[in-house]
Amino acid sequence: MPPKPPPPRGPQIPTGIDDFLAEHSKRNFVVGSWGFGSKLDFTKMSQEETNVWFFEQVFNFLRSFFGLLVPDNLEVITYNAKKQINKEKLNQMTFLDELMLIMKGLTEPLWVVRLNANIVGFLRTEWDPDKPVRLQIQEPASFIVWGGPDEQGTQTFSISYRLFSEQKLEGENALLWSMNQPLLEKALKKWERQSRHQIDIVRANSDDISLYRHGFSKPAPATARPKPPPKEEAPPKEDFVPDLDDLLL
Repeated sequence: MPPKPPPPRGPQIPTGIDDFLAEHSKRNFVVGSWGFGSKLDFTKMSQEETNVWFFEQVFNFLRSFFGLLVPDNLEVITYNAKKQINKEKLNQMTFLDELMLIMKGLTEPLWVVRLNANIVGFLRTEWDPDKPVRLQIQEPASFIVWGGPDEQGTQTFSISYRLFSEQKLEGENALLWSMNQPLLEKALKKWERQSRHQIDIVRANSDDISLYRHGFSKPAPATARPKPPPKEEAPPKEDFVPDLDDLLL
């Protein structure tokens, strides 16, 4: 497999799915994303109601992906990025309690909750191929919820293509895609039932991978390449204002 970049985390805040995918393209990292919008008017909701909505979305997602994902780190950002809270090395058993305490301490409306997670997978070893080993795979996966006064309540789950490629594990005849796609499909369908929303956002930052509503529709190539990120507009040039020395002969 090609070298794996570090998971996306830190001060950069994606303002939406396009921004999130562009962020990964800049890192030369290919992901597929699935999600939906809730079409909410947060201006008619109290801060407490907004916090409850955010909490419910995280709860629904984790319940749907229970056994497949383990929370790793969390970012909570308030409206207009006035405050950003980061939590590392999350404990799966106490994570939701920590999130609730963070929300109770906020004095401004929530804007973004971003949860980065590790994937729980099963691998077969050469020395004991009949007994798959369950372990955490540090292959980045992210769940992001956007809400607040200028948003309508959008959420997406994104995962690397590498576990859904045409590659095979040593000692295995099955493709990585064949082993992992059924698990992803089951989790995404459960997410739809749990949230009572149909997935209507299916996006990727690469033309090399094929997606559908419940995962990867076919094995991804072993070395998928991201689309080039959109060019950033150059800031307007300031007019030249001469000083006195420039005017004197």
